[in-house]
Amino acid sequence: MNEFSDILQIPGSAGSDVRKHLGLSTSDALRVAFIPGPGDVAGTFQHWRAQQHEPRVPIIAYSLMFYELMDRLDAHSLIISLESVAAARESMSDRFHFQQIVPRPATGRWSYFWSQYQFAKSINAIVGDYDPHVVVTSTHNPALSWPRLTKNRKLVLTAHNSFWPQGSEPTGLKARLRKALLSSHARALDAAICTSHECARQVALLTDGRIQADVECPQIVSRYPIEERTDVRNLLFLGRVERPKGVFLLIDVFEQITQQYPNLRLTIAGDGDAAPELRHRLLTSSLSQKVSFLGRVDSQGVHAAIAASDLVVCPTMTSFNEGLAVVGFEAAAHGIPTILSSVVPASHLLGDSCTMYQADDQVALRHALCGLIDSPDVYREKCAATAGVRDMIYDRSLSWGSGLFRAIMNS
Repeated sequence: MNEFSDILQIPGSAGSDVRKHLGLSTSDALRVAFIPGPGDVAGTFQHWRAQQHEPRVPIIAYSLMFYELMDRLDAHSLIISLESVAAARESMSDRFHFQQIVPRPATGRWSYFWSQYQFAKSINAIVGDYDPHVVVTSTHNPALSWPRLTKNRKLVLTAHNSFWPQGSEPTGLKARLRKALLSSHARALDAAICTSHECARQVALLTDGRIQADVECPQIVSRYPIEERTDVRNLLFLGRVERPKGVFLLIDVFEQITQQYPNLRLTIAGDGDAAPELRHRLLTSSLSQKVSFLGRVDSQGVHAAIAASDLVVCPTMTSFNEGLAVVGFEAAAHGIPTILSSVVPASHLLGDSCTMYQADDQVALRHALCGLIDSPDVYREKCAATAGVRDMIYDRSLSWGSGLFRAIMNS
């Protein structure tokens, strides 16, 4: 039995359905170009070929679902990666081709614009040579490439990040000009699959309602035992260790409330540019006895850290355009609720299992934390509410791969 037989829910006739939709015959070769964001898509390809789930991520990897979908469609695929593709070339088949593009380094604003222009130009040239019937592009890639990508082909956007922070509509002159430029580029889009309702709302706004995108739900591979929890004693931050992700804001608040809650502990799991600063902060303060920094952890480490916690905190700041927070879903798989900042667009799916607070606001985060610590009954209600989230994270019809099939059929 195929290890991935259940990660997509698409009809058995999907291959012929797509070809018919695109005006091809059932015997025509179907070509799809995929331009994902950062990530080792070549390494994931090797795991897929070996019928193994990606061990480095705790959810079903998006690129793995892409390979599985292309296999079921009997399609030929070009994957353009930001990272090395040498690993994939060792096990490439005639139907999967990888090519790497390394964006030029940028040292300033105009240098960044020039780098993005050259990046878009390279993407367009490679895709043009491949001449696919469908292009799937991520929001990580320059929108200015979209108009040329859609020539004589369908263009599907996979939106993993919002275009502006949730709740911060573009109002200033520069922001409105950028939005207008995005709207101009978005005329090239034929369909979209989004990681959150906020991303879908922004796509609809940029396309004047023309594109009503599917919203996927992160999918978890395994089921985990749900232990009854009665109160909050162990907090967990899980993600990139960078200032825009709010890790230092959380530490500041944790330091403020430790005297009030002497048994409270905080674990930080992840890595990033600010990891050295974080280690120095912990070593030179009294927090070293109450805060554990695990550094980078693999998929098993993620789920072990969650299982040892009572509450996951995602304090993303307004300086970061968050597309979703998969940690909320990973936590729900263990029956654990989350606290999210107001720029994290996950509440539509997480529902009552999460608590929202105003982003960047220490006082608001402190009140959210203390509210759950001081109210065990409310905390237990949120734990119970994770059951509804688990219904979605094991529903493969809501997977990104299933949604991508629908987006191609709607393009």
